Amino acid sequence: MSINTCKPRLVVSRCLGFEACRYNAQMLADDLIERLKTCAEIITVCPEADIGLGTPRAPVRLVKQEGEIIMIQPSTGDDVSQAMHAYNRTKIDGFSDIDGFILKNRSPSCGPAGVKVYASSEKGATAEKGVGLFAKAAMERFPFAAIEDEGRLKNFHLREAFLMRLFAFARLRQLIARPSVSGLSTFHASHKLLMMCFHQEMMRQCGRIASNSDGLSLAEMVQRYAAVFREALARQPRQSNIINALYHGYGWISEGLSAADKKLFLDAVEEYRDDRVTLATMLHLLKSYVARFEHEYLGSQHFLEPYPRTLFDLSDSGR
Repeated sequence: MSINTCKPRLVVSRCLGFEACRYNAQMLADDLIERLKTCAEIITVCPEADIGLGTPRAPVRLVKQEGEIIMIQPSTGDDVSQAMHAYNRTKIDGFSDIDGFILKNRSPSCGPAGVKVYASSEKGATAEKGVGLFAKAAMERFPFAAIEDEGRLKNFHLREAFLMRLFAFARLRQLIARPSVSGLSTFHASHKLLMMCFHQEMMRQCGRIASNSDGLSLAEMVQRYAAVFREALARQPRQSNIINALYHGYGWISEGLSAADKKLFLDAVEEYRDDRVTLATMLHLLKSYVARFEHEYLGSQHFLEPYPRTLFDLSDSGR
C-alpha cells in the first residue's frame, strides 16, 4: 500500500547537507534531510550568508536592547539587524505554499527555539532563551507550518509527529488547489484516524464542516476545514490518542479476527503503551488486516502510512 503521492514544500537551512556555509565554513550531514531530498520539494536558506556576511565569518549573536532583539557581530561591533529584517521580508514574502521548515538549531538567524539572547555584546554576558530572527519571521508568516530544528528531530517521537504533519499539510495543499465537495469528503474520510491522534474534537469539527450542514459555499467549506485541520495538527499527539486511533482501526475489522488474532493485537497495544514496540509495528499489524480482508476503508487511512516508508527510522537520541 502506498498512499503518499504529494511532495511537501520544505524550507531547510542550507548548511544541513547542501552547502558549507556555516560561520566556520562547514556543512553538517543530516540523514533525515538526505532522505527527504527524494520525497520533498526543498528550498534552502542561509540568512547570514545571504545578507553578505561571508563564509567563513565572524559569529553573530542576538542581544536584547531596550526590549528589542537585535543581531550584532561582536568582533566588528556591526549591527546587522536591519539587513536581516529586510532579508526576512523579501525572502519569506517570496515563499508560497510552504508545508514545513527544518532549521539549524541554536542559530541566531534560523533557530526556532532555545537560541541564546544575550544581555549585551560583552564577553561573559548572561543569556536567556529565544528564537532566531529568520525563524521568528517564518513562524509569524506560516504559523501552522510544521517547523522543527534538526537537533530535536533526532528524537523519534518528535520526528514521527513532524513528518505526519508535513505530509498531511502537503495533501491539504493539494486539496485546496483543486477543491471539490467530493474531494473534501474523501480527504476527511482518509484522515480520520490520523486526526484522532492529534485532536479528537477538532476531528469531529472537521467532519461537520465536510458534511456541510451549515450550507456553506465550496470556498468557505475548504477555508474553514483547512483552518481547523491545521490547528488540530499544531499540537504534539498524545500516546493515548494514538492508542484510541489504533482501537478504532481495529474495530473496523475485529469481527473477522479469530480469538488468537484479537489477543495478539490487544497484547501488542499494551506493549506499545509500555514502549516495548513501535507505532510502526502496530500499523503493520493493521495493514496486514487490510490485506487479509481487503478492507478498502481501513486501507484508505493515511494513518497507516502517514509518510513514505523511506523516511522511517528507529534511531532515537532519547532527547
